[in-house]
Amino acid sequence: MKRFIPFLILVLILTLFPPGGSSANTSAVLLGSDVLFSQFPQVIKGKKLGLVTNQTGINSKGTSTIDALRREKNVQLAALYTPEHGLDGKTPAGQYVKSYKHPVYGIPVNSLYGATRKPTPEMLAGIDVLLVDLQDIGARTYTYISTLQYCMTAAKEQGKPIVVLDRPNPVGGTIVDGPVLEPEFRSFVGVDELPMAHGMTIGELAQYFNRSIGADLTVIPMKGYTRQMIFQDTGLNWIPSSPRIPDLSAVFGYMATGLGEGTGITQADNFRWIGGDGIDSGKYADSLNGALLPGVVFLPEDKDKMGGVRLQITDPHQFNPAKTGLYALTYAYQLHPFQVPKSGKAKTMFDLVMGSNKIGQYLEEGLSPQQIEQKLAHDLEAFRKLRESYLIYTDIPFMPVEPIHQKAQPSQSQTASSAQPVQTTQPAQTSPPVQSNAQQPNAPGQAQSTPPALPEQPAPGSSLPSEGQNPHQPDASKQTEDKVAYLTFDDGPSPITKEVLDILKQYDIKATFFVVGTSIHGHEDLLKRTIAEGHVVGGHTYSHNYRSIYKDITAFFADLEKGNELIESVTGIKPLVFRYPGGSTNTISKTYQDPARYNSKQTVMSAIKTEATKRGYTFIDWNITNGDARSNKYTPDNALANIKQQVKNQKEIVVLMHDSSTKASTAKSLPAVIQFLKDHGYRFDTIHPEKSTVATVK
Repeated sequence: MKRFIPFLILVLILTLFPPGGSSANTSAVLLGSDVLFSQFPQVIKGKKLGLVTNQTGINSKGTSTIDALRREKNVQLAALYTPEHGLDGKTPAGQYVKSYKHPVYGIPVNSLYGATRKPTPEMLAGIDVLLVDLQDIGARTYTYISTLQYCMTAAKEQGKPIVVLDRPNPVGGTIVDGPVLEPEFRSFVGVDELPMAHGMTIGELAQYFNRSIGADLTVIPMKGYTRQMIFQDTGLNWIPSSPRIPDLSAVFGYMATGLGEGTGITQADNFRWIGGDGIDSGKYADSLNGALLPGVVFLPEDKDKMGGVRLQITDPHQFNPAKTGLYALTYAYQLHPFQVPKSGKAKTMFDLVMGSNKIGQYLEEGLSPQQIEQKLAHDLEAFRKLRESYLIYTDIPFMPVEPIHQKAQPSQSQTASSAQPVQTTQPAQTSPPVQSNAQQPNAPGQAQSTPPALPEQPAPGSSLPSEGQNPHQPDASKQTEDKVAYLTFDDGPSPITKEVLDILKQYDIKATFFVVGTSIHGHEDLLKRTIAEGHVVGGHTYSHNYRSIYKDITAFFADLEKGNELIESVTGIKPLVFRYPGGSTNTISKTYQDPARYNSKQTVMSAIKTEATKRGYTFIDWNITNGDARSNKYTPDNALANIKQQVKNQKEIVVLMHDSSTKASTAKSLPAVIQFLKDHGYRFDTIHPEKSTVATVK
């Protein structure tokens, strides 16, 4: 009976879960290719471009980057470069691809999986900029990221700028697991010290690779993407990335079933099945199901003369492909010990895939998968800390303000493990600023996600007031009552709130605080002080959890009211102004809205806005931000510089800042921000429901 339980589970599962593919009802994410043309066309204007791409290089509307570039009058597409599987993605794995002249475009199509895997000087001679648009699948062994690293190295050697158009990591950005590659096992299936599941987008990987390359690198980030998203959350359509990765089931199964190279343990059905000779399918399924691996059940299934299991992924958000692959390989060895391939002078493919020879040793020692996990934990933690400096996205929808640029650096001699981050700079903004969104706290145990640091050196005139400067002395010649600034702080209260209140009191300025209910406990005195000193407190929901609050209007207002009732119980005042988590124009709400009630035309956000008006609430957005929502690693000068870039003599500005516990630099920047706004003729005021114009400042 025990062996038939998985089949009973399968019947239930198949009635609840759709087949692999994009399950969102609308696109929540704009790709780097979308953002390039809509916000930052100046990056490629007037250039001769070489494009590294294949069939996956399309935008959110299905237009290929090749076609988009050929339609642009101000650029010239001079050459194409293709990774493994060729321009159409149909060449079988491992089979060389030839270079040729495109019969329609009349330009060279240079194969980077044939006679060479790195662009030669001749291949790059006729271009000004090398552009990369490839869809990765989140695994160290997938060779598209190896092609990226080789292209970056060639671009550095030939003095060519390289621009990477970012795309989602389809298995998400929070899972970091599996063996970390050791330097002596570098190969084309492992070009850098990454774990099997690295949890980075291709743009983040480019920044990580660049720590030891030093290329002139620009990353065009996505809009609306968050660290927690898997591909199903993006609303994008999956384009088969290679012959055996036709759909998302194959993407998620790749690391779970494809690690047994050279062992006799093999995958089948596009990474949906794993097994081998001598395996008892029932016992194998029992072992794997008994491990209670998250988001998956294993169904016993013989294939030809081999025993094995079919993976049924029940919850892709919880499923960990690298962890699952380690367990699947270990239990297979325990049931039927296979000969472990051994590396000598020549490295075996098994060790190259693992990035180490230790996994084979652990199997032969009879270690359990849990014991192997413990062996890997130290290196994984070291990698998590190393990668933090190269991450772009957090748990809030990312809103690009500028391209992310790393200037070319001198060749570095240090190894990848000891290399320091390449200094990141962001060029002056040439398009209107786009809002950043309110920061959510990281999930327990999750590595904090931080984008590359802004320049450490402040722009001229952006330094904080010196000790001898009187912060109360405005430039009277610029003072006018016609210009008003509303300072707003989200996500408190916290110890940072006290610092903010002290500064506001020093300057005799009032502000508006949008409070998260879960932050109130232990900070009730700060909330009372905020009201007592004349500031306004608004609601920012109780949980700030997109997944729950944007399901429908009932869930949203239940959460908002819960937070507001807590504020009222502490202060005696019920908030009538509020701020949407993510802002009122966010697209992430569409990802979590109930598809049975809402769609792309009738959205949950529209329904919430209508209901808010009926309930007498006034929502407040912003048109200026100091950028502190995008990272916890920023300086006071960065925060001030962001505001300086966006203030263009507007009559009315609402400034978004944060006073959660990780925003110490916001408090430190506040005196300079206040002085800057005073010098530009702004007076300061609080937000009240009757001042409805501030709801539409964007």
